[in-house]
Formats: sequence, C-alpha cells, structure tokens
Amino acid sequence: MALLFNIASPFLNLLKKLVNGLEFRRFKDAVQRNPQDHHLRARFAKYCLKTYFQGSSSKVHVVEAVNQFENIVHADVLDLEVFYLMGKYYQGQDNNKATEIYRKGIKRYNDYVSKSIDFRHDYVETAFTIALNLLALESNVADPELQKFFKNIRRTYLKQFLENKIEFTPDPLGDPGKLRPGVN
Repeated sequence: MALLFNIASPFLNLLKKLVNGLEFRRFKDAVQRNPQDHHLRARFAKYCLKTYFQGSSSKVHVVEAVNQFENIVHADVLDLEVFYLMGKYYQGQDNNKATEIYRKGIKRYNDYVSKSIDFRHDYVETAFTIALNLLALESNVADPELQKFFKNIRRTYLKQFLENKIEFTPDPLGDPGKLRPGVN
C-alpha cells in the first residue's frame, strides 16, 4: 500500500501542476479577450493568490495577482476576498502595504453599505476578517473607516443579538426544594 502511495504521489503532483497551468492559461486568455471585465480580473487575482497560498511558490502567480489587483482596485468592483488575500500576501513582508490594502477593502465595504442597507449582510464575514487584520497591523491609530465599519456592525448584528430574548427552561435536576445550597 505504501509503495502504491509513493508511486501515485509524484503523479498526482504532476497532474495538479498541469491542471493549475491550464487554468492559469485559461484565465489569462479570458482577461486578454475581455480587458474591461473587472469581475473576471478579480476572479483571476483570487485564483492566483489561492494557488500561491496552497503551496505553489510560483512568482508568476503572484505577479499576475498583483497586476490584476492594481487594475481592479480603482474599478467599481466589490470582491472583498481579493482585498483580504492581497493583504494577507503582503502581511509580514510589507505591513504598510498590507495596511493600505486592508483600509481600501474596509472603505469599499463601507461605501457599498452606504448605498444599500441590504448589502451589509453579504460580505460581513470577510469584512470582519479584514478589520481584525487591520487592527492587528495598526499601532494605536483609529482609522475613521474602521470606526464606521464597527458602527455598522453594531447597528445590525449586535443590536439583533441583544434584542433576542433568552428563555430559561425548568431545572433539569428535579425538585428545587430538595436542592441545598453549597457552602464554601
């Protein structure tokens, strides 16, 4: 059994590299055909960063992700996962760049929330992760966009949580008259 695994493992790694290469080429060709499709560029950047984080130390993927990110950061596309992954890439290498990317992601989320209240539930988990990473990188600086983000969160989720009533069930131990208080 171990011999079979030792033979199959290099084959599976080669197959994985081949599939990743084909997928990369497919995205690259699609972006060249549709250079104005910023949603496609965001998906391509996410693919490149996810591949990088899964163990592919290919610099081609990182360079392509950075190029695509630079094209979509100025467009009106909201895909917070791209901001999170790009910030995660820079975090530890260039914390100032990571902080800048996280701030842009939070600002983008706040801008979309101000346009539509219903939108605030769609990307809140990713936005919250970005906000936590930004808090970890900032040094005693209260970013106004971050404050605005937490106010939005407090208004929706914390308020809803606090308004829910908690119902207590009867004591599962039996007759409360038979119970004696413990003495310390």
